[in-house]
Amino acid sequence: MNEWKKVEIGNVWNYKEEGKGAEFIGLFIGKEEHVGENDSNVYNFEVEGGENITIWGTTLLDMRFKNLKPGEEVKVVYLGAEPSPKRKGKTYHNFEVWHRMPEFKEVKEDFDVDEKEFSA
Repeated sequence: MNEWKKVEIGNVWNYKEEGKGAEFIGLFIGKEEHVGENDSNVYNFEVEGGENITIWGTTLLDMRFKNLKPGEEVKVVYLGAEPSPKRKGKTYHNFEVWHRMPEFKEVKEDFDVDEKEFSA
């Protein structure tokens, strides 16, 4: 029997705490819009082991994540806080983002199949 699982914001990737060079790799599940007091985007990922991790959107991440498709693998590297070229005296959090479709992983299992069940 399939059990219902509550949909919640998962653990949040805290790139600021991990610092410059922090790296995140996960399978993009989808995004939620207009979340929280800042009306932000929240991006949902599944990481190895099945845990759900979320990344709060920033102006830069929103632009870089714009064309992600559910099911893609995503790699994000935090480059640190950098001076803003447009807002004198301000900084922004910079990231590199890569994405790809995951490689097919062949599952090898022995199945006991009665071929008569599948014949027309």
